[in-house]
Parts: sequence; structure tokens; C-alpha cells
Amino acid sequence: MSKQERNILLLANNGIAERIIAQAGGAADKITHLQDPYDALEELSKRNYRAVIVWQDYPDLAGLIRAIRNVQKPTKIYALVSPGGEATLKLQGIDQIDDYFIFPPSKEDMNTILSIGEERETSLEPPFKKGEITPQEVAELIESADTIKSLKEQVASLVERWTHLQVHWGDATNIGMHSTTLLSIDTDPPQALLADGKVNISPVARDKIKSLQILLGSLVGKAQKTEALHRLAITDHLTGAYNRRYFYHFTDQLLERAKSERFRVTLLLYDIDNFKQYNDTYGHAAGDEILRETADLMKRITRKHDIVARIGGDEFAVLFWDAEPPRQPGSQHPETAYILADRFVKALSNHRFSFLKSEAKGTLTISGGLATFPWDGQTCRELLRHADMALREAKRSGKNAIYIVGGKKSLSDKTATKP
Repeated sequence: MSKQERNILLLANNGIAERIIAQAGGAADKITHLQDPYDALEELSKRNYRAVIVWQDYPDLAGLIRAIRNVQKPTKIYALVSPGGEATLKLQGIDQIDDYFIFPPSKEDMNTILSIGEERETSLEPPFKKGEITPQEVAELIESADTIKSLKEQVASLVERWTHLQVHWGDATNIGMHSTTLLSIDTDPPQALLADGKVNISPVARDKIKSLQILLGSLVGKAQKTEALHRLAITDHLTGAYNRRYFYHFTDQLLERAKSERFRVTLLLYDIDNFKQYNDTYGHAAGDEILRETADLMKRITRKHDIVARIGGDEFAVLFWDAEPPRQPGSQHPETAYILADRFVKALSNHRFSFLKSEAKGTLTISGGLATFPWDGQTCRELLRHADMALREAKRSGKNAIYIVGGKKSLSDKTATKP
């Protein structure tokens, strides 16, 4: 069944699009506007358009136009350029457009834009040839490009489908003599898709791989952009630790798993003793640096799967967990979390905070509280509330201590001085 036909896809910023749509008047419903090129490629993989009009200012305009042509062969592609912008098209070597229009378009050009493709046949199933990537395959690639990892998996899957070879990713800067490079992506470090030994690939599969290599630049850019936005959304801007919102979300998800898989989860809540005094004595720049270095120290001490988050101010939360057989109520509290917390305190006492000048080493201490699932809470909020109660008890005891809900464990090193 052919995809539903649309008239014109306009790929431009909001200001340009508003002007074009206003000029279209009653025919504005013929125009679909998108601003993000990746959204446009995904839209083109799902629906046929008689024409695509692209504003000149997109980075790698030539690559974007090639990608559009790969996704939807029969469509007409037009550039929309500012007066004198024809030179931009020539400099970028853009040779896959059907024509271009000057912005703002004259009344005559506007009528031409609105009538683009009117003479096309209504059957828009593209006549794909052997060696060309199909719209379905492009859609699969775009859908996978949320992370570099998932994009690489999809690329490998497609190449295996086309070549019937076993393939794997490797470091493009260190390829063995007995491997064949099929394609590569520009990541850090650069990655290459490899097959073992010398391989024979059909001309059709080879052409598909060449087309895929052209698309990969845009797809890798999309994945990197998505990953960067995701990191910004879940991390604390000052310390690089996870933020409060993500910590709540992750912890509640993990606790749901823990209920069914029956593994332990322990939450440490801690803050920096006398943090306000450091701010007042050394300045807020020193206070910010203390928070950053403290978070980095904790991340180095904890295991890869543990979560370190800044909850607010100088308060941090750490989530520890270990898969293990079911534990019975009343059994010993988990020791691993306390051991790691104690290791962090020792590292803190030996760390030199350069902003503290003459008191750079051995002056900073923390107080904390530990709460464990399922005894001390079934949700993130419940565990945080009990850990906070234990933390307050540690503060009342004289600080520089970690308390466990229902009992006390003092830090082994209480020799540090306070400012």
C-alpha cells in the first residue's frame, strides 16, 4: 500500500516558515513545516511528499540534501536562499537539488512553489533499484539513532542482512591485518565495522553499504546530540553528578526491580559539615569547587553501577545495590555500602582542596545516614526520609559520622580538624 501523499515539506527556522506560510494564504494547508532536519528525515521515511524545500543555513546542507534524496527518491528538492545565496550553493557543491528560490519569494515564485509536483502521478511508491537503501531501512536507522550504541547495533544488523556476514565494531585506529573494514563512523575514538578475514561482497550489498556510509554522518550527529541533551536533562550542572529528579526516577525504578528480583538497595544521604562556614571564609567559588571535587571523589570510590546525585545545596545521595539471594527481615545490614562510604571519608581526609589554601588537606568532613530497602522504606522518598533522620542523628552526635537507621557506626578517622 502506498504511503499517504503530502504536498510540500518546508524545512526552515520558524521565522522563515512563518513568512512563507503567510504568503501561501488559503493554500497554507499544503505546507508541512519542520525545523529539525532529523525530524524531517523521519517524516519523509513515513510519508511521501511532492516536494521538499530546504532553507540554506543548515550545517552540512549538501549532506542533508543527499540524505533527503536517499530517503525519498521521487520527490523534488528545492533550496530556499537569501539574495545572493546562489554562491552558497555553488561553494558547497550542491548538485542534487532541482532548483532554488530567492527568499522572500515573489508572487510568481510563490505560485510556482504551491503548484510544485501537481503533475506527478498519484502512485508514489518509489521505484527503488537494487543497491539502494529502502525507506523502511532508513526509518529503522533514524529510529535507532537515540544513542550511538543503538545506532551501531542497527547498522551492524543491516549490514549482516545485506552481506550474510558476521560483523563487529572495532577501533578504527587499530585494525588488525586479518580484518576487512566495511564502513566507519566518526566517534571518539573512531569506530569501524569489521568482518574477519578477506570477504566477498556482492555489488548490490556494496552499493547499499556506500549509501549507508553517506547517511551515517547525519545519523551519528543526531545520536550525539540526543545523548548530550539527555545528559543535560539528568545531571547537575555544577558537579556533573546526577540531579535530584533523575535520582528519584531511577531509585523508584530500581526498587520495583528489587521487589521482584529480591536484591538489596542501600541509600546514603550525606552533606558537608560546616559548609556555610567554608563559603563565608573562602568565598562561593571555593564552595563550588568543594562541591565539584567532593562529587568527583565519591564517583571514583563507588562502583560503576552505583548512582551519585546532588540532591540540593551541599547534600548528596548515593545509591548502592548488589544482586544476591533473598535476605530475611532482621538480618545483618549490608556492609558494602558502609565500607564504600568509609573509604570515601578516608579519601576526603587525604584530599587537597586547593581553594582552602593553608588548610587544603584534612579539614573537610561529612555526616551521613544510611537506609536500606526493604526494611527502611519501599520508595525513594521513604528511604531518603529515614536516611535524613539518621543523618540528623549523626550531626547531633558531633558530626564527622555516618549513622545507619536503627544503629550507629562512627567513622574510623575522627582526627580531622574543622575550620
